[in-house]
Amino acid sequence: MDRRSFSRLLMACLCAAGVSQAAAQGDWPTRPITLVVPLAPGSPTDIMARAIGAELQQRLGQAVVVENKPGGGSLIATSAVQNAKPDGYTYLFAISAHTINPATRRQARYDPIKDFTPVGLIGAVPHILVVGKHLPVNNLRELIALAKSKPDKLSYGSAGIGISNHLEGELFSNLIGVDLVHVPYKGGTTEARNDVLTGRVDMLFDLVSIVRPYLKDGRLKPIGVAQAKRSRLAPELPTLAESGLPAFDVMPWTGMLGPAGIDPAIVAKFSQALRDTLADQKIIDRLAGMGIETVGSTPQQFTEFLKRDLAIWTDVARKAKIELD
Repeated sequence: MDRRSFSRLLMACLCAAGVSQAAAQGDWPTRPITLVVPLAPGSPTDIMARAIGAELQQRLGQAVVVENKPGGGSLIATSAVQNAKPDGYTYLFAISAHTINPATRRQARYDPIKDFTPVGLIGAVPHILVVGKHLPVNNLRELIALAKSKPDKLSYGSAGIGISNHLEGELFSNLIGVDLVHVPYKGGTTEARNDVLTGRVDMLFDLVSIVRPYLKDGRLKPIGVAQAKRSRLAPELPTLAESGLPAFDVMPWTGMLGPAGIDPAIVAKFSQALRDTLADQKIIDRLAGMGIETVGSTPQQFTEFLKRDLAIWTDVARKAKIELD
């Protein structure tokens, strides 16, 4: 091929790429978009996905269909999206298990960042460390002092091994330098909370939205919210970071991810629509009523968040020797 022919071919390729990108940005979406939810219909995550999907449908002019694929600790849904065609029409309505699973489960054979296309962080589900009224402490400083005076004696409950509030308890133990007794429950957080209320277990990382009534009537005592900044859902509650543990900054979350390789023009358009949706006051109010604090982010910000979250839980799982089948 002579130089003139090569130049014409190169220009044709560049023009085709430009047309392709412009078409992707201008025409997408031309058919329904699927949001794959890793939990069952009627779950809070499913309800949230449907509320956000309905708003996205209005903004994008195409149907947004929610497809539930529960099971496997979210691995079934994750695998389905990981292996989907990267055409911009299939996304995972991801939860915290997306970064927790690779840190704790041998079956999680995926890279939570490289194998996906991050679109945006959707919301936080604020957790707070609470103690039972039987414990003679009222703040973080007093709790740490009591724990150090009774190593291997104070206990914390969780919804099960490898669940977010188990890992939060392990992180807390690491940061204060005291071993705590982990009490996992198969029945979820409700059973753990009941045992903290009755004094059988000492503490628990629980949902801010659930425990606020118990804090108001004194049956539980707040120690600190798990995320670094105070929650908009309960601004009166201090954080663990401001109370003396600046490194404690974690939260259960939801976010949107597609399979790896989606056209950046599509990602940019979808991410903007998602951010606009999360800035809508009716969505903010609806999610707040479910105990969810809207966040919103660019794909780049979400990528950095995922890297940090994965690093935290990988370190916690390694130190606690957590390895699930």
